[in-house]
Amino acid sequence: MSFKRLLHIALAIAIIIALTGCSALDMMVGLKNDENLKVFDDLAIIDDETPEEDAVETITINSDTNTKSIIAYYKDINGFIVPVITNIPWEEGIAKATVRKMVIGSEKEKELAQSGLHGVIPEGTEIIGMSIKDGLCVVDFTKNILNNATIEDEKDMMTALAYTLTEFDTIDRVEIMVDGQKLESLAKGYPINVAFERENINLVGSEDGANYTVYYKTAETEVAGYYVPITFSAEAVGNPVKIVLEKLFNGPPSDLAVQNDIPYGISLNDVSISQGIAKIDLSMGALSLTQEEYEDLSKIVVLCLQQFKEVTDIAFSIEGITFEEAGLNLLDTEITPVFNNFQ
Repeated sequence: MSFKRLLHIALAIAIIIALTGCSALDMMVGLKNDENLKVFDDLAIIDDETPEEDAVETITINSDTNTKSIIAYYKDINGFIVPVITNIPWEEGIAKATVRKMVIGSEKEKELAQSGLHGVIPEGTEIIGMSIKDGLCVVDFTKNILNNATIEDEKDMMTALAYTLTEFDTIDRVEIMVDGQKLESLAKGYPINVAFERENINLVGSEDGANYTVYYKTAETEVAGYYVPITFSAEAVGNPVKIVLEKLFNGPPSDLAVQNDIPYGISLNDVSISQGIAKIDLSMGALSLTQEEYEDLSKIVVLCLQQFKEVTDIAFSIEGITFEEAGLNLLDTEITPVFNNFQ
């Protein structure tokens, strides 16, 4: 099996669906798998009244309710860009419809605000048109898109747009225009004279070198906690899978408002890759794992490792022996990676 895209995030992550006969990481590749996507023959901006033929058939269609499950990126109160799975009514030009849900004040944005997530596109912004060719998506917005309060808000908006639109299989890069004009920068100075790709979401550290993404969880409050992708700069690159899992098990920096959600008392001994299987050796604390804790642990590990195409499955051990040999009779159920599902 192979992965469609590094999840700098992203997040492309499997939606909770009933699958059988698949390995753990095979479940995560359905988000960008449609072969019927089309691109335009030219790069002219398509008027918003014209039905699109761009990335229309992406992710999952619910034929009973005529909705689609899509991934879009929002911003939380801590300033993190957060991927969210949600259902929206199907329509021609689903890429446009997805971006509209990210506008502050939209119906979907108001719903997500109850969970502490907010849109990244200024209120009142409309899409004039969109075109896709050779992996490049150009979106023409009205001037309202210039109404961000800070340059940081502008940066977050462009990151969220790039990650959202590249969830569609025909899109690798994103450019924006304003009222039909290409600009060097947005109103507060953030440059937009180059195409944006998926990279360095919620970066902690340098943009240079080898960067990897780890998922952590926000604290549980009156609403359920949600998972946040954090990108770290790696000091070494010898075993990137081990680097990511060490970051996960050791927990985030203390100044970040997230946690690792690993059961108490469990630490990571070692990680190795053999024939596509990430062999993860845990400390003796894992002997007390319950079935629920085991499933939660597996889900977050799978979510973090999806960015590595060479990893197709995971296998746990405790101090070098299997769970079974250690006397743990845990059911090896199908693993659907943890994700932020707001239907």
